[in-house]
Amino acid sequence: MFNVSRRSFMACAAAAGAKAFGGSAVAAPDLKLGVLSDIHIFDEKQVPVFEKALTYFRDSGVDGVIIAGDMADRGLLDQLELVGNAWFKIFPGSKAPDGRTVEKLFVYGNHDVEGHNYGDTPQTLEAKYPDERIRAAHRNATDPAAAWEKCFREPWAPVYAKKIKDYVFIGAHWRHEAELDAFLGKNEEKLGLKGGKPFFFAQHRHPGNTVYGPWAWGNDRGASTKALERYPNAVAFSGHSHYSLTDERSVWQGAFTSIGTSSLSYIFAQYWRENGDSEKHEPLKQMPCLKQHWAKQGMLVSVCGDTLVIERREFVGGEKVGPDWVVPLDGTKPFAFSTRSAGMVAPEFADGAKVTVERGIGKDRKGTPTDQVTVRFPAAKASATSRVFDYEVRAVAYHEDVDYTVATKRVFSESFHLPPSREVAEGACVFSAAELPAGRPLRFAVRPVECYGRKGRAIVTGKDFVV
Repeated sequence: MFNVSRRSFMACAAAAGAKAFGGSAVAAPDLKLGVLSDIHIFDEKQVPVFEKALTYFRDSGVDGVIIAGDMADRGLLDQLELVGNAWFKIFPGSKAPDGRTVEKLFVYGNHDVEGHNYGDTPQTLEAKYPDERIRAAHRNATDPAAAWEKCFREPWAPVYAKKIKDYVFIGAHWRHEAELDAFLGKNEEKLGLKGGKPFFFAQHRHPGNTVYGPWAWGNDRGASTKALERYPNAVAFSGHSHYSLTDERSVWQGAFTSIGTSSLSYIFAQYWRENGDSEKHEPLKQMPCLKQHWAKQGMLVSVCGDTLVIERREFVGGEKVGPDWVVPLDGTKPFAFSTRSAGMVAPEFADGAKVTVERGIGKDRKGTPTDQVTVRFPAAKASATSRVFDYEVRAVAYHEDVDYTVATKRVFSESFHLPPSREVAEGACVFSAAELPAGRPLRFAVRPVECYGRKGRAIVTGKDFVV
């Protein structure tokens, strides 16, 4: 599928523990990275899954670990200390078991330095520490450099550079993305950024108009995009949105390569789906939001010459969430959205799949008893390229020889963010009766949709339904 050089193909086969070309042994990856984001350590309860991810990275032989921000959930020093303690427990002295240094490639996110303002934290801190001087000592924002140095035993800088095996890594902390352009210009020659060798960048927010498209939640509106677009060998890692690694738009190739890193805390069920999260401009939803805290995701990245092999994992059951992404960095850009979406094949319902409709009293998102119409359907089958991301459900009315849509909803597959082994068997979408025209014959059409928006064939109710 991809234009990958023979050397890169062999290296990538090695990264996956395979043998290629007649079974002969091949070289190991040039570099291995663990990649996480948004771990949101609030107290000791979140530490075990973080340690589990770090242990997997350690046992996989990583050379460094990227954490793209939001480590300390409420911006408190004791939370950041839990992150540091877990790191040094799994990597004592920042060393692998064989004595190699494993680099911390961490950056602050908004929660790390602003989280003390979130939720009930201000009131809780004030009650616990009436003296403002003591409260200030517990906030990372009071002295971000001192907090960093205390927890991670290394100096802090707003934008930093490190080297691992002659690969350059650059990190920009929260609210310092705008300084990246000047940093790159000043250090371009010294760090050798203009060579063909890839270099890596991490920040919390997605570079604007890269991964997930221009609408990606919480992107930086292009501050880092503008700085990186003159470096086709740049690879950016970013988080903040909590989007799932089952979303193929997590990798984007344009002027550079951008990769979304998901979350080790919870997956965000995006807005404007009936079982997604609620945005203030949306109508009242009839379905509860999907439970998003089961899936805790991260990546193991192998650098193999001019190719990245990205293993997507969840760290609850310890499974892959999909096939590895093989991302060439040779200028061919097969992960450009226009190229990749054109090659996607929509999932489809099995032959004979049927839609059923029922009416009854249920509860809306606020818990209010509501007259509801529920549309049920079997799960669509994955195609060669795509699992179901969500479904389009249309209520269709008829007048003489014309049919027309009177209501449309999108609803997530309940397993869109889970490994294939946890694929659900059916789906549903709920309308309130008030959302549908009374006394008019309706039929319901359901189409499976993959993450780029390509839709499979519709299945339609076989008889009229009247509200």
